[in-house]
Amino acid sequence: MKLEIRKTGINGEGIGYLNQKLVFIPGTFPGDIAEIELLEENERYAKGRKKQIISPASCRRDSACPAPCGSCPLIEMKYHEQLNQKRLLLTEALWKYAHVREEFVRDIRPSSAVLYYRSSFKLPVKEVDGRLCTGMYKTGTNIFVPIEDCPVHDRKLEQLRKTVLAILREEHISAYDSGHGLRYLVMRRIEPVVTIALITGRDQLPETLIRKLSLLPEVESIVQSVNTERNTPQIFGSASAVLYGSETVTVPFHGFQIRLSPESFFQLNLSQAEALYQTAADKVDPCGVLAECYCGVGVMSLMVKDKARKVFGFEAVPQAIENANETAALNRVPNLTFRCADSAQGLKALSAEREVDILLADPPRSGMDDAMIDAILKSGVKKIIYVSCSPSTLAKNIRDLKQEFELRTVIPFDLFPNTPHVESVTVLTRRGTSDRTPSRRRRRNRSASTKQTKSDPQKKQTRKKENNNEHIL
Repeated sequence: MKLEIRKTGINGEGIGYLNQKLVFIPGTFPGDIAEIELLEENERYAKGRKKQIISPASCRRDSACPAPCGSCPLIEMKYHEQLNQKRLLLTEALWKYAHVREEFVRDIRPSSAVLYYRSSFKLPVKEVDGRLCTGMYKTGTNIFVPIEDCPVHDRKLEQLRKTVLAILREEHISAYDSGHGLRYLVMRRIEPVVTIALITGRDQLPETLIRKLSLLPEVESIVQSVNTERNTPQIFGSASAVLYGSETVTVPFHGFQIRLSPESFFQLNLSQAEALYQTAADKVDPCGVLAECYCGVGVMSLMVKDKARKVFGFEAVPQAIENANETAALNRVPNLTFRCADSAQGLKALSAEREVDILLADPPRSGMDDAMIDAILKSGVKKIIYVSCSPSTLAKNIRDLKQEFELRTVIPFDLFPNTPHVESVTVLTRRGTSDRTPSRRRRRNRSASTKQTKSDPQKKQTRKKENNNEHIL
């Protein structure tokens, strides 16, 4: 059966139409004409597989990956078209769930690196033909695909992965089975620091293994985490045991020194993450109190420290809050306070204590839950800067927030080239407030300045121009 592919799905698969029904075909792109086989069909949609490409789309290019594992479904698509498709996925989701028009969405900010950009990985481990391998499972299956050479990993990190795997084989480390063996290999490289986490069963790892790994370049921390839970999405298990170095390391980012634990989340496309966070920080106006919800290790709170008299960060992961407080102390920033709390509960409690001017939020892919939306609507927050990694949950949250807030702009970013994922910075302001949210002190100073300049028309005109400029997003 022939099918023309018209668009890209949220998982990077191609979408065509058969009798006005959506047909999802992995491995195809808009413009392809493919020979397909239907595998599943219901009243709303169908799924199939590509048998061959009869006529390739003009956006196709040679793959940079020698053996695709399925994690980068757009790797054979030219980069400019990847950007077009990602912006389209965002605009379609915003219209579908929140009736946000396309003109609110800016041009997508491309990544400076399309390959070799990942600073970390969390890879499952299996034995294939008697050899220990790291790899990935094909989406929606239990089919393990070994990774021999990954073109999106940082080059030095990828070389270290291969070396670590060779050492694991030398030491006869087996893959996880029945509560024993190596389950995941987790590594992160933020120059000049490399960390290694070995996720295992109930095993005591040999000292010779630890010594060999510790001698590798830039390695500052080796930890072991025991995870024997079945069918869990969590990679890390119990608290990490330090095998070499220290559990937390200090890495540079945006002129700060950041403390990181193995379990703590940190963006993996570092240069693009810095651009994303800087854009979010630029949207923050000088204010009295700023709350950052889902703050992680507190990087964005650090970046806006000079824009608020007081910054409060909330995060439910204890290790991340420990890192955030250590980072604030390390960088000598006294106006940051981090609390281990559910973000909704944290914002609700803070709003009861004092007036919160601005909310900075970077929720997980699941977005803000109902409790968080309720806490925002009932708070006095005047402006929201929302960093999103999921167009659909962003759109649903905007739909709910539109009860009290107006959408100002959505700025998309590509942090994950060759995948369909798209991040964005969204700005919303509460109805009845200006685009900027000055603190009480600034409002008092502005009132005093207005009184002083009433008798001077030239100064009054200058002040009027400055105030008008404040409303430009």
